[in-house]
Amino acid sequence: KMRSPLPGERGERNYPSALAAAYLAGRRVWSAAVLMAALLVAAGALPLVAGALPASPRGHRLSAIAAPAMSSRSAMAAMSGLQNPRQLVVVGSINADVYLEVPRLPGPGETLAASADPRVLPGGKGANQAAAAALLGGGCQMIGQVGASDTLGPEMLAHAQACGVDTSLVTRHPTATTGQAYIILQSSGENSIIIVGGANQQWPEMPLSEAALEAVSRASCLLLQCEIPERVNVAAATAARAAGVPVVLDVGGAEEELSAELLALCTCVSPNESELARMTGMPTDDEKQVIAAARTLFKHAGISEVVVKLGSRGSMRVGSNAEVLRQIAFEVPTVVDTTGAGDCFTAAYAVACAGAIIRGIS
Repeated sequence: KMRSPLPGERGERNYPSALAAAYLAGRRVWSAAVLMAALLVAAGALPLVAGALPASPRGHRLSAIAAPAMSSRSAMAAMSGLQNPRQLVVVGSINADVYLEVPRLPGPGETLAASADPRVLPGGKGANQAAAAALLGGGCQMIGQVGASDTLGPEMLAHAQACGVDTSLVTRHPTATTGQAYIILQSSGENSIIIVGGANQQWPEMPLSEAALEAVSRASCLLLQCEIPERVNVAAATAARAAGVPVVLDVGGAEEELSAELLALCTCVSPNESELARMTGMPTDDEKQVIAAARTLFKHAGISEVVVKLGSRGSMRVGSNAEVLRQIAFEVPTVVDTTGAGDCFTAAYAVACAGAIIRGIS
């Protein structure tokens, strides 16, 4: 890199902290509190008892919540409505994240001692979102690439499998290494990230196998990010739209302008404020500006909603029907690490949307 990354630059990743720091999904599909409750149930912080969860916007509670013997993952699956053979499919990046904790970023020419020994954890925006979706009961299949000759690839896949992700369609690249991300975490909780693309960037000329295309065409929802070549996303989104499968694009990881071809294939686009400003060339300093910028994306025929991540201020859904929904963030007393929060949010939203579609809710 020609310069040090700025705090918060290049998005968020790493799913262990993502689940702890989750943003909340939009309340139109279902109550955001339901998704948060699912995470709390899994952590043992919320009793699995009747009435513990709020009613859905249509006034229904889940009777399954009344069963004390129900497993946490089964409860999450019931909440998402995804007790259905159709899986959510994620096409995206798989990284080994090398964590380095520092008190602050060093200045030019400065040497700074780390606060702790480095850690290697599973990451990549694609793998993060697949793991989060699977943990929420989404029945998730991952399509991606790792290196065939290093030890990091099998280790990263084992982590994903432990979360319930089907990795049978992840391929091993014969020459490229598994992707890596070097995450510099400051004591304030801010992070800066440097990416080594590796196998994530070395897809074959025909990027998706017949089996992968079949999985996409049978998916409940296709979830994409921007840490792999755009042509791979276009191929996956084309197959999804041809089969009537909704396409959710997380804009995180994009370093170049997204093509009109890809955006026209998307059902939902989810940027954060800075990504939205970069996509549209418009300011996003306040909510009116965010709404105005989001609405310009509806010129791309396929997009029906833009879901903007607003960091500590929560999120906002702008619909093509001019409806705007605002969701505050779950308040925590101390921010430990924002890594993966945006990935977890997008995955939770995709799981909720897929569940709503299966239940016949708009």
